Amino acid sequence: MPFTTGAMVGRDSDLARLAGAIGLVDSPDGSRGGVAVLSGDAGIGKSRLLLQLTSDADQAGWLTVTGHCVGQAGSALAYLPFVELIGLLDSMAPDVVTQVLGTHPSLARLLPRRDGDTAGITDSAKEANPGLVAESVHALLTALGADRPTLIVIEDVHWADHSSRDLLTLLLTRAFTTPVSLVASYRSDDLHRKHPLHETLAVWDRIPHVTHVSLAPLPDAAVDEIVVSIEGIPSDARTLREITQRAEGNPFFAEELAASAVAGQQISGGLGRVLRARIERLDETAQAVVRAVSLKGGRYIGHELLDRVMGLPEAELEAAIAQAVEHHVLETKWPPAYTFRHALLGETAAEALLPGERLRLHKSYAAVLAECPQLGPASELARHAAASGDLPAAVAASRAAAESAIGMGGPQDALFHLEQALSWLEDHDPERDEVGIRAAEAATAAGDTLRAVRLLKDSIDHPGPRQRPEMRAELLARYATLSRMLDLPVDGLGLTTQAVDLLPPDETPRRVLVLIAHAQQLVDEGAFVAAVRTGDEVIAMAGNLGMSDSLLEIRTILTRVIEAQQDLDAVEAYLRGLLDDVAGTDNPIQLRLAHQLAAVAHRRGDLRAALEHYDEGTRIAHRLHLEWAPWGLDCRLLSGLTAYELGEWDSVAGRLGLASKLTPQPARALFEAAGLAVPIGRGEPVPPSRLSALREWWYVDGMIIVLSVMPGIDLLGDSGDLAGTLEITCDAAKALDKVWVKYHASVRMAALLAGQVAALAPAAEADLRTRAVQTVEDLGARASQLIAKEVRKAKGADWDPTDLDVLRDSSTETWAWAKRLEAERLRLAWTLGHEAPPPADDMVRAWRAAVEGFDRLGHIFEAARSRARLAAALHAAGSDAESRLVADAAREVAGRLRARPLLVELDAVLPHPAARGAAVELTPRELEVLALVARGLSNGQIGKQLYISTKTVSVHVSNLLAKLGASGRTEAAAIARDKALLP
Repeated sequence: MPFTTGAMVGRDSDLARLAGAIGLVDSPDGSRGGVAVLSGDAGIGKSRLLLQLTSDADQAGWLTVTGHCVGQAGSALAYLPFVELIGLLDSMAPDVVTQVLGTHPSLARLLPRRDGDTAGITDSAKEANPGLVAESVHALLTALGADRPTLIVIEDVHWADHSSRDLLTLLLTRAFTTPVSLVASYRSDDLHRKHPLHETLAVWDRIPHVTHVSLAPLPDAAVDEIVVSIEGIPSDARTLREITQRAEGNPFFAEELAASAVAGQQISGGLGRVLRARIERLDETAQAVVRAVSLKGGRYIGHELLDRVMGLPEAELEAAIAQAVEHHVLETKWPPAYTFRHALLGETAAEALLPGERLRLHKSYAAVLAECPQLGPASELARHAAASGDLPAAVAASRAAAESAIGMGGPQDALFHLEQALSWLEDHDPERDEVGIRAAEAATAAGDTLRAVRLLKDSIDHPGPRQRPEMRAELLARYATLSRMLDLPVDGLGLTTQAVDLLPPDETPRRVLVLIAHAQQLVDEGAFVAAVRTGDEVIAMAGNLGMSDSLLEIRTILTRVIEAQQDLDAVEAYLRGLLDDVAGTDNPIQLRLAHQLAAVAHRRGDLRAALEHYDEGTRIAHRLHLEWAPWGLDCRLLSGLTAYELGEWDSVAGRLGLASKLTPQPARALFEAAGLAVPIGRGEPVPPSRLSALREWWYVDGMIIVLSVMPGIDLLGDSGDLAGTLEITCDAAKALDKVWVKYHASVRMAALLAGQVAALAPAAEADLRTRAVQTVEDLGARASQLIAKEVRKAKGADWDPTDLDVLRDSSTETWAWAKRLEAERLRLAWTLGHEAPPPADDMVRAWRAAVEGFDRLGHIFEAARSRARLAAALHAAGSDAESRLVADAAREVAGRLRARPLLVELDAVLPHPAARGAAVELTPRELEVLALVARGLSNGQIGKQLYISTKTVSVHVSNLLAKLGASGRTEAAAIARDKALLP
């Protein structure tokens, strides 16, 4: 009874949606191609629907091909569905595949059985990179689409390996220039919060052009139609009703239950019982074969492997397979290979295995695969060897599988295999440290630096009795170097000092590695003399050993020594010289050099040059396929932040978007935090919960704190939440004190908080107002200490802590924010109405300096915000004409950036020119308050007269000032009289 090939029932609307999504049906513009994701529970009809879709596409003249993901060990095989898919395409369109191989040799990674085409490629780490593999697949599909419309189907991606998920994400995101359609399906009832596909689906949901089709259970009428079409089904209504009810809209369940009814079996048990009954109808030999197949490591098990595992006479084996196929338990393909008709049958068969039988089968699989490795991947041997208790063989196979994954550009899959090997190794096994280091390298290559750090720390904390001193030295050095990429509480210098002491003085590559790590820690600590001495030792040793990459690395690290002398010209010249030495090569050190050149430009206030260097670093990372390595990731992140500063807000989302790649934490949190600045600056709704989620990663990286707290101050402040603004600022300061101690961000944080407190404190309750002012003073004092330290560094012994202008060229950003902080503190004193408020002229001078600072830096938005407050100060000083000119300049920038909060602030200072002279609409209560304000009454007096609270009066007064465009109560009364709002 070939249930799966019968007529499709109840899915016409779903089929129409899929056909429309891929352009199979006529579209308004006649276009072909599109992408879709199909989901649904196991057995709900995904495969049947896709079979109909591909059949319809075939009849329309399309090229169709399907790749399958598999469960169990198949999820650890890099690019498994694409290996199947590309292999099929090679048999269907060999000329096209050969042509694409000529321009994209990495495609050969997915064609392991094609003779002659992989020569010279297998050992190429560069062409094994996931980026090149993805480009080659995209190029092949594009070439196929140029010949005729092409439909690619990937089934069961809930079992997909990490590399395949990443490649699918790229294909779903990236458009095709020829008629190519892609449909991916997954089993939704397999997913849970920690499932690997869970986060990938969140990315897919944000891709605008992807059509998502979720299959719901079929209605009872459709299930009835399926059941009654099965030959031999009992015709009584009770049986039909029971099948329909128990199937609950799942066609596979309905078919299985109907099959049991046809066989005359009871339907009282669950589906598992029904499936087991299907298997138990086979004879003992066929059942044994089915149970053996249930432990297979891929979708299909080849005939030769099954033959060797079972050890049966050929005729007996073939008879058993034929019986299983006849009873719809197994399916076959050519060349001879077998799989279960449905994955649930395989799972049921595996669950029925007795412990001893399971062990014997695993031993048999392991023995056969060890003797004939061509019959299965190394990962399959590792799984069976581990399950049978042969851990040394499992470790060796798992390491081999990891190297294969790295060779195919799948570092995440390699990490899986290596961590499996670590789980099988005892602490005393000397091989454990080597595997741990390799696993840390794989984690770093996959962008998961935190995982890499934890792997190394585990090897350090649990050394085992056989850990060699030289191996421990390497572990300590690597741990220190990786930890500085984050902000974990690690004594890096102590670790590298210990590592150096553990090594003999012999000139070895390991000693070079350890000394480079030590020199980096010395530089970080400011011990420049010792750093140079260590660097000289490395240079001599690396030169003797011919380690050219290590020479470049140590020279790059020593750049900080020149930088400490505050000679940015010398630093730039030195960096450019190093960059010239590696020009035209694929040396990853180019990334770090581009990053450091950008940092020098930023310190000078040349944001445009900084952005060019960051963009160049991003291009280098893309060319070398190191987008998610530490320096490549940093260049992309900082390019987005610099574009924000330059006012190129519309480009920020594209620079910081992560749709094309899932990034491990905490890197993802960095990009999410950086992405907050533009929406918050534009006043778009950003739930505070996003800030709370980012705080989970504050302990890992101080940059996450900075990137989330700065826009967070504005978000909470603009919403009027003064208490929340104080809380997030104080918490951030405490967290940064732990990871950075002294940090330039303290100046910016104090200035931003002072600005929000100046706006909110006057209307706050007395206790909250007092706390807010004290917090500003505390942060201001801390910022002043940092500024004084920077001034002393710039001027040496002859320094004046109040001479901020010495930082104008060496630390332009800090200089600009220091000017802003000074102005905001004066503004705060003014708005609080102190008995001796600062003179308006002093505020004007301070805000002119703040504007100059941000103009010099090139920070477009903060320059405009400073101009808005300069306009308010000018207005308070009586310089209305200049105030309007300055406000109009700020308004032009705010309008271009669509910075709504800044526009609101400007309108509160001076109404928009279009609104000047326009009628003002006030509520009756506001008119009452206005009349009393004009009489000179205080808020408290007005509250008593109108029987309302002082706080409510303050809100009304603030609204009045905003509506009238007045900077104070006296001006509000004058404007009200001019507009005849008062008698």
